[in-house]
Amino acid sequence: MGARLCAGRPHLCGPRLLSESLAMQRHHAPATQPTATGGSATTSVIGPLLVGLILTSMPLMGTAHAAPPRGDASRGQTLYTQQCMACHAADISLAGPLHRGVVGRPSASVPDYPYSPALQRLKLTWNERTLDTWLRDPNRMAPGNRMGFAVPSAQDRQDLIAYLKTLQPQAATGRSKP
Repeated sequence: MGARLCAGRPHLCGPRLLSESLAMQRHHAPATQPTATGGSATTSVIGPLLVGLILTSMPLMGTAHAAPPRGDASRGQTLYTQQCMACHAADISLAGPLHRGVVGRPSASVPDYPYSPALQRLKLTWNERTLDTWLRDPNRMAPGNRMGFAVPSAQDRQDLIAYLKTLQPQAATGRSKP
């Protein structure tokens, strides 16, 4: 980014220092003509240009952190079937623990599942944030865990989490098993 010609006159592109822009405008400004109000014709043109330069050089408020993508549970179910069901199921533990009720559940808390020591030390509750971090890089979150799979796409993670949120614990029916 730097000075470039626009309509035969140099200007600055991108977030450059205002002082550089002012120096360039003074250097290339035409001779000023007094106006009836006592100002100059150049001031009436440069003023709005400076305001535009200042506004385009400033970061917009609230854009420092983009909002995470919204999850699509239907797409998440498809991804779950394709990517997760080799090791997980909703209602039974396989190579990985069961997933029904995972959102809101403390880590390493499925009874009778042999969690790795890394997961036993984790001590957190699975929610959208912790699941997103886990799915992005399980080894960074819990070095030494046994999950050898990551989901690099933020949208895929959000879709999977949206699906996992649908796997709520089943409500008690009041009936006992035969």
